[in-house]
Amino acid sequence: MDLAGASVPGANEIRAQALEVAGGWSPPGAPRSWRLTAALFEAIAAHDELLETLAVLPPDRLPALLASAAVTFMVRRDGPVPLAGYFPEPAAPQPRFDDGFFPAFKTFCTARLDDIVDVCHRHRYQMNEVARCTQIALGIVAASAGSADPVALVDLGTGAGLGLQLDHYRYRIGTGTYGPAGAPLSLACEVRGGNVPPPAELPEIASRVGVDLDPVNLEDQAARAWLEACAPPEASALSRLAAAIGIARRHPARIIAGDVIDVLPGVLGSIPAELRITVADAYMAVFLSQERRARLAGILAETGRTRPVTWLSLDPLVPLGPSGRDSVQGLALPLSLVRDYQHSGVFAVLGARTFHGTADRGHLLARAHPSGEWIEWLSV
Repeated sequence: MDLAGASVPGANEIRAQALEVAGGWSPPGAPRSWRLTAALFEAIAAHDELLETLAVLPPDRLPALLASAAVTFMVRRDGPVPLAGYFPEPAAPQPRFDDGFFPAFKTFCTARLDDIVDVCHRHRYQMNEVARCTQIALGIVAASAGSADPVALVDLGTGAGLGLQLDHYRYRIGTGTYGPAGAPLSLACEVRGGNVPPPAELPEIASRVGVDLDPVNLEDQAARAWLEACAPPEASALSRLAAAIGIARRHPARIIAGDVIDVLPGVLGSIPAELRITVADAYMAVFLSQERRARLAGILAETGRTRPVTWLSLDPLVPLGPSGRDSVQGLALPLSLVRDYQHSGVFAVLGARTFHGTADRGHLLARAHPSGEWIEWLSV
């Protein structure tokens, strides 16, 4: 993931962000398997000493998320009792959750605080929830406006490159099924609301490249273990990740290491001129400063002078936290959507902004669950 932050966040800001993540991943009515994920962030938000130590980290390190990964990594590695009994292992069912988790977490976190902080300083959080690919795939189809012409896919903050494998996944969206029948990974997404999204029949992806400040080497066992720690501690999420890792290792894609703003012009310039370009950003731009988001849009607009370029964004609102009110792309948002966001917990907004010649056209497409569980199509 490629991020750049501003000032150091305070403990209260990290607490608010942790609670926002908890509410977004596991709102009322969510499957019970997601309760541990919410509880982990609630426990982080309640541990004042941990928050104070996390406050020295800059925002681009995503302190609340990084702490959740550090704790998960250490629990799987060290097996502390009874805390380890709450965390699912890859390919295993979700353990039973009860309120004993909270004192177990507090005891472990207090005793191992220095170790947790050390892990945080040595790693970056990797946001690789492959289920979001369903939402991105729908965005690509919508942005293609019915054209079957091949596209070039650029994935920003690609991490392990799982978002570059969109055409290797099977999708179950509402009552429809799309993608290769023999795909080793099938992603399910509930459709909410009264509008029906377009059929997820992807155009040919003729060129694909990812950009990340710190790409994940999937051939490195330690890197894979950290990637698993960054996944929500939920059994289906771990199963999806394992399947997606297998696909990415069988179909390696080109990933450029570097800062998005620095390397993106060269990446775009290397794509064959006959291809339409889709630049996908799943939970990346929300962590950029406003100035850097403007620079990103400027780079895309410059390339769009001579060929169509679509920025497809799947991001929470900014500023990050419960006061979020604006699209990272600067799209107009209904007041009802902003109110829901501020009172119901984090969700993503899927938007498409296309640059071509002197034109700059933006479309609000959908709102979406942060782990791909559902999508509510807003575009008609």
